[in-house]
Amino acid sequence: MSEVKNFRKPYNPPVEATWWTKNPFYFRYIMREGTCLCALFVALEMLLGIFLFLMCDLDSEIATSQSAAPYLWYVQSFLGNPLIMLLNLASLGAVLFHAVTWFALMPKAVRVFMNKNTTDLIPESFTMITLYAIMAGATVVILIAAFATM
Repeated sequence: MSEVKNFRKPYNPPVEATWWTKNPFYFRYIMREGTCLCALFVALEMLLGIFLFLMCDLDSEIATSQSAAPYLWYVQSFLGNPLIMLLNLASLGAVLFHAVTWFALMPKAVRVFMNKNTTDLIPESFTMITLYAIMAGATVVILIAAFATM
């Protein structure tokens, strides 16, 4: 074994904590990735609602406000809190921003050919319009399902 010492020092340039704010591309990228925090909030909020709904005693023949107290607290006190309403509104904006940026990225990330005999790609605009149509259709179905239960 050789015991030759290496006296070379690697160059480690200084990196500021706000390096991503100087380039608009990186800023948009970090903002898009930051929308995961809003998605996490919404997911935890929905899990709390499901958990509190499952805690309700709905097996009795007569439903009372006492048997549904946990879920009623969730709907009235938790979701009715102005801070939670603002967070939900911000989360809606973040999710829409995420969807718009994802739909713009999708035609570049996934190459869909016209058919198996050519190398022509489906136009980017067609892919984006299809994604927006699917999102609108899913929104309409969810809204119909939500208002049908009222």
